[in-house]
Amino acid sequence: MMRASQGKEANELERALDAVFNATGVHRVADFLRGNAFVAVVSWVLFVVAGISHILMHVGGGGVVETQTAATVSKACTILVYALAGTPEFVDVTYELAVGNVNIHVLTTLAVLGTVLLGCAMEGALLLVLFASAHFVEDRLTSHARGDLKALWGTVPTTADVVTLNSDGVPDIASIREVPAADVEIGTTIFVKAGQQVPLDGVVVHGSALVSIQHITGEALPVMKRYGDEIPAGAMNTDGVLVVKSLRSSEESTPARIARLTEAAQRRRPKVSRLIDSIGDRYSKAILAITFITMILAPVVLGIPFLGRGGAMYRSFAFLSAAAPCALLMSPLVYVAAIGAMARRGVLIRGGLTLDALAEVGTVALDKTGTITTGQMSCTSITRFDCEKPEQGAPGASLKSLAYALNLERGSSHPIAAAVTASTRGLDLPDVGNAGDYKVVHGSGVEGLFAGKRARFGTAEFALELCGDDAENCSLAINSETRDGEIVAVLAVEGERPALFRFSDTLNSKAPEAAESLRSGRCRRRWWEMADNSKGLELLMLTGDNQTSAKAMAEAIKLAPENVYSGLTPDQKLKLIEDARERKKTSKYPRVAMVGDGINDAPALAAADVGVAIASTPSDAAASAADVLLLTKDDDGGISQLPELFTLADRTRTVLRQNIALAVISIIGSAIPALFGAFPLWLAVLLHEGATLMVAMNSVRLLVTFGRQPLSKTTTLALWAFTVFCALGAAYTVCSEAVAIFISQLHLSNWMGVITAFKSAWAGLLAGCLHTLTGPDHLAALTPLTVGPSRAQNALMGALWGFGHNTGQILFGCIFILLRDRLPLNMEIIGQFGQGIVGLTLIIIGAMGFWESFGGHSHSHSHSHSHSHSHGTDMPMPAKRDSSFISWTYITGTIHGLQPDSLFLLLPALALPRVEAISFLATFFIGTIIAMGTYTYCIGAGTAALEKNNPKFVSYIARGSSGVALAFGVLFVISAVFGLDLI
Repeated sequence: MMRASQGKEANELERALDAVFNATGVHRVADFLRGNAFVAVVSWVLFVVAGISHILMHVGGGGVVETQTAATVSKACTILVYALAGTPEFVDVTYELAVGNVNIHVLTTLAVLGTVLLGCAMEGALLLVLFASAHFVEDRLTSHARGDLKALWGTVPTTADVVTLNSDGVPDIASIREVPAADVEIGTTIFVKAGQQVPLDGVVVHGSALVSIQHITGEALPVMKRYGDEIPAGAMNTDGVLVVKSLRSSEESTPARIARLTEAAQRRRPKVSRLIDSIGDRYSKAILAITFITMILAPVVLGIPFLGRGGAMYRSFAFLSAAAPCALLMSPLVYVAAIGAMARRGVLIRGGLTLDALAEVGTVALDKTGTITTGQMSCTSITRFDCEKPEQGAPGASLKSLAYALNLERGSSHPIAAAVTASTRGLDLPDVGNAGDYKVVHGSGVEGLFAGKRARFGTAEFALELCGDDAENCSLAINSETRDGEIVAVLAVEGERPALFRFSDTLNSKAPEAAESLRSGRCRRRWWEMADNSKGLELLMLTGDNQTSAKAMAEAIKLAPENVYSGLTPDQKLKLIEDARERKKTSKYPRVAMVGDGINDAPALAAADVGVAIASTPSDAAASAADVLLLTKDDDGGISQLPELFTLADRTRTVLRQNIALAVISIIGSAIPALFGAFPLWLAVLLHEGATLMVAMNSVRLLVTFGRQPLSKTTTLALWAFTVFCALGAAYTVCSEAVAIFISQLHLSNWMGVITAFKSAWAGLLAGCLHTLTGPDHLAALTPLTVGPSRAQNALMGALWGFGHNTGQILFGCIFILLRDRLPLNMEIIGQFGQGIVGLTLIIIGAMGFWESFGGHSHSHSHSHSHSHSHGTDMPMPAKRDSSFISWTYITGTIHGLQPDSLFLLLPALALPRVEAISFLATFFIGTIIAMGTYTYCIGAGTAALEKNNPKFVSYIARGSSGVALAFGVLFVISAVFGLDLI
């Protein structure tokens, strides 16, 4: 496996490690444990059990378990945590040390080893589960940032229905046969029916259909594909029947090429990544040196003890963990997220360097055809002539001219033929018959025979030969109606008047708005910068077309005449790009971008700082010279995609700066206090890993914003869990340690009572939160409450039950205090009483669950669940639980709180002074309410997730949990009556 060598030849030590780890199976175990969500959860559970057992061991078992038993459980769970969370780290670090690498894995593992040497194994276990959880979430975020590129070709069919066309070009249905897509040769005709996906890139040779290419462009609306239209692999045929002739193999299909180009771009490292990598190794070694220097000199110079919590060794390892550059190394993740986001929208960026350059572009040179325009011709008018003066023919005459032109151009791939075909869609054309004696005269036009009359369509000189003696007059009339640079074609039919067809390139409907956004800089400005015009881009038009056509399009997008250059050769375009760069080299935005779509644009695309090619597929000729590839989709391509591209580049740079600032602040803010003993080791690690996750989250938001790709539920849950844990740790630090240090520095002894009260409150909050997890009776009691109209209402029911539980504890505590001198403290009787209380609670809750499931709420539940699932929210539903259910929820919680076992959790308050006791009890009750509500919410969320796979699952859960609660309740009550101890 040789992980550390990363493709280089392994040294002797690595080969020895491979042999040992493979022989012992350590490799397989480490690979299974690494990044496993279930293992991470189990590690946390084991750590919590070890922590509780550790506390019970130091308080003599707390009357719950024997001290020796608690110690054994604590040690066993701690060892299991080290085995589960530490094995992958141990294997990775061993390989790193084998090649002399000193990176973050080495630093953190040394810190864990240091805690063991100091006798703080519990703290080391906490570090391991923190590392494992943080790395799990970071890996998920990184994977999400790259985007699910494999989905681009993962949904493409692996088989194709090959079909044979008969002499009329109609598919022979009987000849259809299924073959592997990888075996289909270029030029093979493929049958695609409605509901199927196109297996290979191809061109439509028969049929028409609405096709969705959302996997390429991100656009959900389907587009019409007809004869002659190209169609990418993976496109979904939503209706109709298509026969597609394959143009490329499966390995060279559009989705596969997009994925390969994007993955290659994400591997290209921007300047900041290379800079961080260049200093990373030296930085790690410097941190390691400072750690050992501090460990050695602190006891000698400052008189700090070497061992023990807070000693020189402890502080050094805390500094070592906090100063590791994890967050800094995670900062360039923003580039990966940005590239992945745009790839899912049909924009391929070749690397982070391109994004850096885009953020510095001040001039954008635009080709006209295919950039400002759609690149598709349209027929703008048809004029009939009498060879002396032009006149607009009757509507029927124009339709007849179109019918002749359509029949002559049918089957041609010429742009004029496509324009004629497009102009006839939806029209009821007269029947002029089919063209016979069909001929193509290259460079001139086409001709055919209609009912004995010859017809020609093409250049004026070619077509007017059919006009005989009137040809010269007709030519003069046509020339008088033709403007410079206009694209025209003439239709001439023997015995009929000729017709002049005018064609023009179609303006991209979004071009004016996009040009204004670029010119004003609106695509770069934030809301607080709306008055700042310094971010505007200079727009140039560089086109090989004639001046008339260029001027018309420039006016349409409000481009200044001095910025329009027409009739250019490729060399002249390149020269203008270099001139623009020279002119802007001292400005704030010195770089130049070129946007084009043709082979003649390739030199300018290559010469520009950023070349942006507009292409229908990644294999187009202009794409090879470009840094950015825009995959067009009808009117959504071209210039309309540029503003978002520049917005992304600007946001990427901003997020990168935020990431670096956050990383530096987190390293300094946690490493220095840890070095001076202000932060314990576990807290330094917690803040350090929290900052790393914040950097990852900050980067991934680009993917959500621009790529419209939300996080998975698993990643979101893990992220929130770790964020909450970090927030609690930070709150503990700020409100406890920092305030205590501040007070001690001011010598305000009167404030020490406040600090002590706060610590008691913090302990009460933790005890209240953990209280929910202390017994299965809570699970049995809360599960029936999870089957309700919405997750929010479930959480409120759980919180209400927790509030009732607190009420019962208070009542039982008051009764116990008032009557403790009069009651015989028989533990057996007290235990049976508590068992009976638990049983009574479960009976009532089970009955409520059955009433809820079979009673009048069944319909409302079903309705609410379907509504909630449709909208994905927890907003209040029309169907609500009535007041009787709410009242009984509170009552059962109160009854459950009357059990004697509840007093054990409140015993610490009896040994505290009044203020500290009140603080402990208040936050204990708050923690219980929050935990019960959260517990119920989580159970309900899990139930809802299972319900998606089985709609009847909610009713099964409701009745099953109610039945279990009722059965256990009856069992507990009977056992209490007969004196049997079950709990």
